[in-house]
Amino acid sequence: MTDGLDAWLDRAVLDPADLDTGEAEVLVLGEFNHFVHEKGDFRIAMAREARRLGFDVWAEELGWSDGRRLARYFETRDEAVFDRLSLFGWSGEARADRDDRPTGIFRASLETYPFALMRAEQTRFYRALSPKALHGFDVAAGHDGGYVDLFARLDATGAPQAWRAALARRPGETLAEEVTRLTALAAEAPAGLDRLARADLSALIDGLTYTGLVKTAATYAETAPAMAVREDAMKRRLASIRALSPGRLVLMGHALHLVRDDAAISAPGIVGPGGQRTSSLGHHVGQELGLPMFIVWMIYGGGEDSQPLPDLPRRADFGADTLNARLAARFDRPVLLDARQAPDTPVRIAHMYNTVIETALPGAVDALWFVPRVSPLQA
Repeated sequence: MTDGLDAWLDRAVLDPADLDTGEAEVLVLGEFNHFVHEKGDFRIAMAREARRLGFDVWAEELGWSDGRRLARYFETRDEAVFDRLSLFGWSGEARADRDDRPTGIFRASLETYPFALMRAEQTRFYRALSPKALHGFDVAAGHDGGYVDLFARLDATGAPQAWRAALARRPGETLAEEVTRLTALAAEAPAGLDRLARADLSALIDGLTYTGLVKTAATYAETAPAMAVREDAMKRRLASIRALSPGRLVLMGHALHLVRDDAAISAPGIVGPGGQRTSSLGHHVGQELGLPMFIVWMIYGGGEDSQPLPDLPRRADFGADTLNARLAARFDRPVLLDARQAPDTPVRIAHMYNTVIETALPGAVDALWFVPRVSPLQA
């Protein structure tokens, strides 16, 4: 595949207990597939090392409101919290007077999304985690508890009654009208409104804005404007997280949201993070904010997943020219590989949907967690 790859692999295997992130302020755990059982094993193993290295604030690619609820779980360890997470299928704040569910390319995945399996796998991880704080940095669809979170915070902080009343949902309003109303009210927010309430309102607006853009997209290409809004919303969530929970930060999510430099990654033919219209969250962290990052990617050699899009493949079919295939021929067990001394020439890395990126490992990623074969999510 590339000159020097075998020589690097001869010395690349790293004991996780020897992992040293140096002066990094942000530890990235980037998986290339959300819908595999082995993702939980990767996260649990890395959580042990993150704790050892002093990373104690966690942020995950899930909705802001789900993160707010999970924070209560980590305070109480009351698993009733899991009954009210949109990640696990809860939609208790869906409007009765309007259906905001997708009608386009993502409509079919509503019937096939593995909510119960996702709950089982994520619960396994959360039980093993003991963070100082955990937050969600993704958008949500407006049925995830955002209004409840906001009004509970306003009740606790004594916001003016007239302004609070204007925030309440109005029967019959369209998505666009709801976003316009909330955006105007955010601009008129009382001076004393605290940081958390402002973050709750901003996240609610971003989730509804994204929903309005993605709802009718009939092709993956048409999702690009929504993906741009989503990625910029992630950056706003990150700003809130850093203000609310100072500390060494772990970012968890799809690896392409969390790259150090977008220019180092070639991913032709996919509508990726930012929709090719704005920088990724990771690029924002590493290049625009200039925060030192240590990046670990989980990649795999083959297997199957539980991804919910019926028109896209669930079985890995990775070419012999991929790094995945080269590693699978060499390793029959999960290994952590030090990528910093890898050959500085491009390699092809396959991932979910059998899509492929190309990058030189040094500078793009610091370590690889390689799994020879993955399996679908498990109960």
